[in-house]
Amino acid sequence: MDRNILSLKEVTIKDIPICGGKAANLGELIKLGLNVPKGFVITTEAYKNRKSNNIESEILTSFKKLNVKYVAVRSSATAEDASKTSWAGQLETYLFTDKKTLIQNINKCWDSLNSPRASAYQEKIHINPSKVSVAVIVQEMIDADVSGIAFTTHPVIKDNDIILIEAIYGLGEAIVSGMVTPDSYTFSKDKKSIINKESEIQERKIIGAGKGTEEVEMKISEQYKPKLSDEKIKELAKVCVEIENHYKKPQDIEWCMKDDDIYILQSRPITTL
Repeated sequence: MDRNILSLKEVTIKDIPICGGKAANLGELIKLGLNVPKGFVITTEAYKNRKSNNIESEILTSFKKLNVKYVAVRSSATAEDASKTSWAGQLETYLFTDKKTLIQNINKCWDSLNSPRASAYQEKIHINPSKVSVAVIVQEMIDADVSGIAFTTHPVIKDNDIILIEAIYGLGEAIVSGMVTPDSYTFSKDKKSIINKESEIQERKIIGAGKGTEEVEMKISEQYKPKLSDEKIKELAKVCVEIENHYKKPQDIEWCMKDDDIYILQSRPITTL
């Protein structure tokens, strides 16, 4: 088997040493039958052999097979998404990458493992840098209408029965950067019902713009609308319960929605409980 590049469909949690935690978890979610954007992972073996010209050709061939114009290029470290640590924000991600910028952005993801930020984090969590490697995920880019995060145990009040869902219009980077305050929905697993909904005014959102993203003003008529209908809150909560049951521990889940279809982008343990 070619160990430089693997389809996400081939990957399981056992492949963390060659695919990293993020990619391994995506493979698990695909096997659950969940809606995960199609893609492949460039393994840690490719990282070791990255000076080989053949690897670049293999990457471009795999990209062509995806048959999409834009992809998201995301780092996946072998020490990532463990139960006690979270590498969120430590390594690089590049959205709306096309064929021309693909190799360049993959190289940037590889290089980010040795960035001052990542090195400082490894020192903080007492991980020997020689024990960590990085894979790179290349996935179909979803130009989301709505994005968000879901916690299968409420991270503030630590109630195992309550799922907390946060949602915004546009791409999820607006949550990560703190640019906007998300809508907040709580859902009871036991009662299978919505407990509370808090809608926030959203004046700006981040959208895809050619080979990148841009921040745009929202129409007044859209700023006050709830991001998710009751039907979609319940649908997403059901998926969250399925993911938590699979891992048998509370999960921090990244998701998005395009044309009413919900996509799962990532799942990792909640490290703050």
